[in-house]
Amino acid sequence: MRFSYHNPVRIEFGVELLDWCQKIESEAILLVTSSGFSKRGLTEKIQKILGSKMVAVVDSILPNPELTDLLRLKSDLGDFTSILAIGGGSVLDSAKFLSVCGDIVASNGKLEIKTTPTSSISRPIFAFPTTAGTGSELTKWATIWDSHNMIKYSLQDENLYPHTALYDVNLTRSLSKENTISTGLDALSHACESLWNKNANPISTQYAIDSIKLIVRTLPKLIKDLDSITLRSDMMCASMYAALAFSNTQTALAHAISYPLTMRFGIPHGLACSFSIPLLLDCLPSGEIREILDPLTKEIKGLFPTIQVSTNARDYGVDSAMLEEIFNALNDRAKNGVFDLEVVKQRFLHTL
Repeated sequence: MRFSYHNPVRIEFGVELLDWCQKIESEAILLVTSSGFSKRGLTEKIQKILGSKMVAVVDSILPNPELTDLLRLKSDLGDFTSILAIGGGSVLDSAKFLSVCGDIVASNGKLEIKTTPTSSISRPIFAFPTTAGTGSELTKWATIWDSHNMIKYSLQDENLYPHTALYDVNLTRSLSKENTISTGLDALSHACESLWNKNANPISTQYAIDSIKLIVRTLPKLIKDLDSITLRSDMMCASMYAALAFSNTQTALAHAISYPLTMRFGIPHGLACSFSIPLLLDCLPSGEIREILDPLTKEIKGLFPTIQVSTNARDYGVDSAMLEEIFNALNDRAKNGVFDLEVVKQRFLHTL
């Protein structure tokens, strides 16, 4: 057996944001967050603690961050040496974009970082995720959108791993039931996709299995008791495990299918990338991966009706014409999976 595993992010689980802010030694900090946290007074509390250390605030990040908005924000920023990012995947991905020291150029459907030989590629990010799902705090990727041209970009570079991922479970307590479900299913998709992946290794596989077991056990309980710190902590841990898994494998077919649905219909990412999981489980070829997932399959499939989430493609706007369109334009992520794409497509068509 031969494999490699790499994740350079320092993890601090169980910290409290405001206590941590009192100890940070960085100077010239840019705070990147969402308007919701500013409206709830969090930005003001951090400003009082950090004082002159905090040189600017960006709290206008919207879901599915747009390339044009981020380019404008980036050009307007003054000098800063590190980023404190507090938010969900859109905030954390935006922080990665803003951390880049050089220019970011869109070319041939990809984002390229342009730096000088003497400049650093990025500034360190201290990432506080406020959802238990996206895992962006532990990856080197950022998803950026150009909805006008119907393009989903992936910005990626080894330097975009955050410096530290910090988990304060209290930050997830404001999540609605709908967002709790959507982000939890995003984590489930990350775990499953890292298993049925050509890039899987024993470490990523074990993280993924642990994540799935926690999610199917915890999510149905959590949506009935949204204030439970114990359940919130378990979901955050499950999301972390999933991120440690797919940070080494990337995602695969379920995510590749999801992007057109989010782009065209505005379907929340966690739903768009997870509704296909039960069908994909049935399409797994025989072999080691299927044997690994077989003991978990019944619970994974049972999770969706329990939390009242449809797994029927028609409920997400997919008809046979669109399905053909999706499969004809699958991005590179689809190639990471172990599936016969024609088998999967025919299985989908049979359900429509």
